[in-house]
Amino acid sequence: MTDTAADRTATALRYRRLAVDAFNEAQAQYEVAVLDHVTARIVEAHPETTHLTFDHFPHDRTVQLHALWTTHQGGTEELILDVRRDADTTPLDLEEIADDLSDALAGLHSATWSTVRSTPGPDRRRTLDLPPADRIVGLAQLARAHHPHAQLITVDFAGDTCRVLDVTCVDTSQADDGVIKSIRASDEHPLWPKSTERRITALARQIHALPHLRARHLVRLGRPGERTAFLLLPQTGTSNN
Repeated sequence: MTDTAADRTATALRYRRLAVDAFNEAQAQYEVAVLDHVTARIVEAHPETTHLTFDHFPHDRTVQLHALWTTHQGGTEELILDVRRDADTTPLDLEEIADDLSDALAGLHSATWSTVRSTPGPDRRRTLDLPPADRIVGLAQLARAHHPHAQLITVDFAGDTCRVLDVTCVDTSQADDGVIKSIRASDEHPLWPKSTERRITALARQIHALPHLRARHLVRLGRPGERTAFLLLPQTGTSNN
């Protein structure tokens, strides 16, 4: 059976789509890997850092660092390093850090943007939350602060963002085998505050972008093209990177 021109066109289009998917996956992995490298360098130099502020210039997609900060347990923020004032007092190469962040945030739909929030104020400065050393444990702690018996969450990765569809809980205090229930997210009854949703979905996107974490913690539902997955939560206190 001889392939027709239409068959060859369809095959070429299919391979092109596969190549685009592979490129996008590799790009997402690279961007999050760069974020992790930047985070490791900052935390090595200034261990208390929880977030940084920066300016982003869309015309050339570059970053200019402003400051490093820490958030205390009560929620108050403390300035650790002002880039313009304290550049000579840190072992960090701040220009290199800014260049790396520019790479991590170069893609308009980069998973790294999930760590960024707008800073209130007229200067339109942005804040980037450094990811925890153990993403899955950090995510589990956030979820269990609102649902103490949460065992997994169902996440929809369709499009360039993700959202949590429901939380599955096992309450062992109700029966010998425990009671399993799923709590569905809705506009009237959200699973948790918007700030928590933003942090959880940011970590979920980063886990999805990193193959070693995706293979360990995500269970895809349905057919190969399905974008919904279970994200399994460990018992807090365990280390999974």
